[in-house]
Amino acid sequence: MEDEKAKIKPEEKSVPKLSEMVERLEKANTEAKEILARQEELAARNLLGGTSDAGIQPIEPKELTPKEYKDGIMSGKIKLR
Repeated sequence: MEDEKAKIKPEEKSVPKLSEMVERLEKANTEAKEILARQEELAARNLLGGTSDAGIQPIEPKELTPKEYKDGIMSGKIKLR
């Protein structure tokens, strides 16, 4: 009889721990679902928002010296029209 009681006690102790773990996992899953929904909404807003080039200054082309121009034509990097 003592052996049977010893076997029952560890099981009784593990059941509350198991139920605690299940509750914590369920809570974590619901939080993860909420976070995922927020991330999806933000990604959709970013896609719909687009981008604007307003305020971006274009890069001005560098003026070539006569020597750089000659070297470019001779090497084939600059093509005559």
